[in-house]
Amino acid sequence: MRQTCVNMVHELAKRDSRIVFIGSDLSPGLLGAMKEEMPERHYMEGVMEANVIGMAAGMAIDGYMPFVNTIATFITRRCYEQVALDLCLHDLPVRLIANGGGVVYAPLGPTHLAVEDIAIMRALPNMTVTAVADAEEMKRLMRATLDWPHPIYIRLGKGGDPVVSKEANGFEIGKAIVMRPGDSGHAPFLRSRPTTVHVLPAVDIPAQ
Repeated sequence: MRQTCVNMVHELAKRDSRIVFIGSDLSPGLLGAMKEEMPERHYMEGVMEANVIGMAAGMAIDGYMPFVNTIATFITRRCYEQVALDLCLHDLPVRLIANGGGVVYAPLGPTHLAVEDIAIMRALPNMTVTAVADAEEMKRLMRATLDWPHPIYIRLGKGGDPVVSKEANGFEIGKAIVMRPGDSGHAPFLRSRPTTVHVLPAVDIPAQ
């Protein structure tokens, strides 16, 4: 899912001149093809998340659409004030791509556990929080970001999740997708993120 997400940044940048990529202390080779093709729209900064958010805000004010990528805890807790003031209060079209939502990076210790990121980002004005089910749904989300005028938090999981979403079901930011139709006699199952693959079998149990 992560690779699909960043690859989509490059694909979208080919057709939309507003898009720039800003990484914070990530692999030097990340999006190397984009860096070679359009070096003026690819930036890899150091461990300076607050500065990166200010940088993205300035670019957005100047008409660009920055996609900022780093580890989830660092793009939320570490620079929360900058996200709130620079991005959300100005309602700027900056996209925050967060690697390792939840306990994905548990082996790296508690500093890398993003277990409250959804809650604190939802508390911000104008911020849209997204967490797709799989890589194919990620493609649909990334395409939809081009027309969304507000800041977006894009939460990524571990990756390698089975594909359960369907193009035919459509995709719209802020709108739920019905994965299994039901009736008034059954309790609804609400889910988000890759947990969908675990919930769908449970939905089918009453019919067995």
